[in-house]
Amino acid sequence: MTMSTYPKTNTSRHRLASAGTRPVLLLVGGTDPSGGAGLLADAKAVAAMGSHGCCAVTAVTVQDSGRVYSWSPVSPEQIEDQMQRICDDGPLHGMKTGMLGSPGAVEAVSDVYKSRVFPSPLVVDPVLAAGSGDSLSGKGLSELLLKHLVPHASLLTPNLDEAEALTGRTVRTLKEMEHAGRSLLELGAGAVLVKGGHLEGEPSDVLVTGQGITVFPGRRIVPGKVHGTGCTLASACAALIASGHDPSSAVQKALTYLRGAIRDGFRRQGGFLIGHFPGTGPGQKTPDKSAFYSAPRFCQVCGGSLLGVHGHMECRDCGLIHYRNPLPAVMVLARDMTGKVLLVKRAFPPAMGKLCLPGGFMDLCETPEECARRELHEETGLTADKMELAGADRDSTDYGGVALYVFRATGLHGTPVAGDDASEVLWLAPGEIPPLAFPAHDRALGKGTD
Repeated sequence: MTMSTYPKTNTSRHRLASAGTRPVLLLVGGTDPSGGAGLLADAKAVAAMGSHGCCAVTAVTVQDSGRVYSWSPVSPEQIEDQMQRICDDGPLHGMKTGMLGSPGAVEAVSDVYKSRVFPSPLVVDPVLAAGSGDSLSGKGLSELLLKHLVPHASLLTPNLDEAEALTGRTVRTLKEMEHAGRSLLELGAGAVLVKGGHLEGEPSDVLVTGQGITVFPGRRIVPGKVHGTGCTLASACAALIASGHDPSSAVQKALTYLRGAIRDGFRRQGGFLIGHFPGTGPGQKTPDKSAFYSAPRFCQVCGGSLLGVHGHMECRDCGLIHYRNPLPAVMVLARDMTGKVLLVKRAFPPAMGKLCLPGGFMDLCETPEECARRELHEETGLTADKMELAGADRDSTDYGGVALYVFRATGLHGTPVAGDDASEVLWLAPGEIPPLAFPAHDRALGKGTD
């Protein structure tokens, strides 16, 4: 096979440099027009885990949510070119492979991984057939995967059929899944997750690592087959491992995500598709005025879907009730000897550039008064001899519902210096004060209409 020559760059040496950067993964696999599996499922799962996926196409399939009709391989040269361009575009924090299809694709992917991506983690999902049973691989692909990619895999994620093809033994029970995982571990994989979605009865997944064996029992959430579960699970694991999770933690969290996404799935004529994301965009045409802020989608304990029950959200699986409580915050009202009011200009959204009273959200284990003193000092550089609770209010902001403690500060000391999320400190006479950033702050000054 003829390959182009590219500079060898170890992109894994790069680390996340700032808060505005997220893990970037190279996703290598086939297309799926239904959007349920393949690279589209990979990209959605990786995004849901907080990472960014770059895609290199190895094969173009003709399929729907129920079956594969045909597929065509992409040439090894085109696969390499795609991967090289992604590597040239910036650091990569991990890589995941799915359907490779042809022997030439395996060799091309292996070469680029070893020369450009290693030692960033590699998750290998050895896709040999679709969940419908339709073949997605050429002859001899199992042997090439074992030779070129499995020894470099941080995590290998075969299903039962793929585990049989890779080990040459029957894999239909939990004990056989354990044996297959051990065999593949001995061939160089860092960890092996044998996926048991095709088990008779309830599904279970078996993770085999150098530290031991972990069984993740599951249950059938919807009847029949679900399109794209293997791609979703492997890609979620890849994103989590790239973010620093060990394989066991990554698998557990990825399974939680997968189960919740299946619960939010939907049926097409051919089959059942995973619902990766809640609806976003412009939002509801008629907002729910009774809700302080958007409710969570999944249970924080078990990952089950949440249902609205009597104004609160309840998990349909474990029964935990998620209360939609407002966020606690304070605002500080201070005047000088002439009656001017202490105000700050907001340095960040929401309402950036507008004036408001000093204040902010309470930290854990902090009393309202401690919060008021801290926010006053952080935003203005001032301290107060006395901080007196003057009332309470509530507000609806871009942060969600807020329960506000109103404090009156007297006996101020220090030189005003803007800090934290304030860009300027001002003293204004009541008649000079424009509408403030938040309605509750206007009400505290007696300017509100309600």
